[in-house]
Amino acid sequence: MTESSLKPTADKLGIFISGLCAIHCAMWPFLLSVSVILPDWAHIGHGWFWFTVIAALAVWSIAHGWKQHRDRRVFFYASFGLGCLILAIVTEAWTGIWLESALYVIGGCLMVAAHWRNHRRCRCVEHVHTAGCEH
Repeated sequence: MTESSLKPTADKLGIFISGLCAIHCAMWPFLLSVSVILPDWAHIGHGWFWFTVIAALAVWSIAHGWKQHRDRRVFFYASFGLGCLILAIVTEAWTGIWLESALYVIGGCLMVAAHWRNHRRCRCVEHVHTAGCEH
């Protein structure tokens, strides 16, 4: 695979991983409340794993996209998404599971939006502009 073919793949993978993170974090409070097997401390540390994977994909794919389209919304969504994820991780010990999960879900959804827009903008840069363009 060439680097140019990896760019769209990175955004698609970013959409999938960020969406999976958001779904996982939205369901986590429910899973903890109905499970007698999983203690409350079972989720400690999972945030750093998700953040590392999501941030690595975001930095690589969005940085490459920025060189092509310079869309500030992509950067805005990614910045606030990563910020929500960091805030959820850092405040994990002081906040309740519901607030923590909400921050993860918001962060994951913003990352999905950033990757989606980045993917769309990168595809758009590569084609001939017509009256049917979305921008």
